[in-house]
Amino acid sequence: MQDANPLPPKLPWCLYPTANDTDQHGVLDMPPKLPEVNFEAAEKYRSRDRPTVSIAGLTHAQILQMTHMLAGSFARNEPMNKHVHPPKCTSSAVLNKTHQDPLGLASFGPWTTKNILFWFTRLVVLTNPSDPISHIELNQEVIDHSLAFVEQGEVIGAALNSALHAEEDKWRIGDPFLDAVFQYQAPIVDFFHRAEIEAISALVEKYPAFRTAHQSGKVGYIFMIARSPQLPSEQVFELFAASFEHLQREGFEYMLVTGTNNWTGAACETLGAARIYFTPFRDRPRVATEQTAEDDEPYSSDGNISAKDSGAMVYVVKL
Repeated sequence: MQDANPLPPKLPWCLYPTANDTDQHGVLDMPPKLPEVNFEAAEKYRSRDRPTVSIAGLTHAQILQMTHMLAGSFARNEPMNKHVHPPKCTSSAVLNKTHQDPLGLASFGPWTTKNILFWFTRLVVLTNPSDPISHIELNQEVIDHSLAFVEQGEVIGAALNSALHAEEDKWRIGDPFLDAVFQYQAPIVDFFHRAEIEAISALVEKYPAFRTAHQSGKVGYIFMIARSPQLPSEQVFELFAASFEHLQREGFEYMLVTGTNNWTGAACETLGAARIYFTPFRDRPRVATEQTAEDDEPYSSDGNISAKDSGAMVYVVKL
């Protein structure tokens, strides 16, 4: 059990624009030079007494438990996953089917937001979605660069990190589990992916050093960061800052993070990152409503992708 040390202070509140703040949408005013990470300013918010571990040292059972933890946290806390419901009918593609990868053999399980997010994380982040279905491998880059908090053998917090690649691999076709996941996740992934494409295009055009780093696979990226209820929220920032430090040691030159929660924005700004691009949640309907949705469509109560009048902010900082 972790010793009872005083918790660090909460991060300063980070205010995001709303749908009505149209002058703060899209590519934002970018500085002449990208800021460098400021670990010194972030020190008082860290939890140095709680060590991070590489997920490369976890057992497959621990990785699966971690994946369930991440999925549960996103289902409870991520603004879009909280608001958008899975299609009303379970995807017929996964009925009586199983999936095999290095983490084991499994059936799909319940048609819930949490379980769909478990499979999203397993299929898209922790294993390679571009591998043929007959030979799926772990995403070794994510395994090597991701960090976790482990307490009494249980993962209670994790940050899944990787490189941001200039060329995206094409995902495999004909995977029923992957197809089922994207029946729900497609509008959400499309929302933040479009923001990142716009942000990266602006960064590549304005900053030659960033362009070179991006082409060389030297831009780090946080896919997901989350905690279980057992971990105090004040200690999650340690995972965030430690991820920046780890990727810096590994030779990465920049970090890019997309924050859909204000906490993520606060974590980025505490480390000195610059705002690059913002897209609002509620500028227009992006999914069907419960009344209009077909049985295979995700939906929300009002057709918006989030109940929160905020959005996704893309940040970047030089390591």
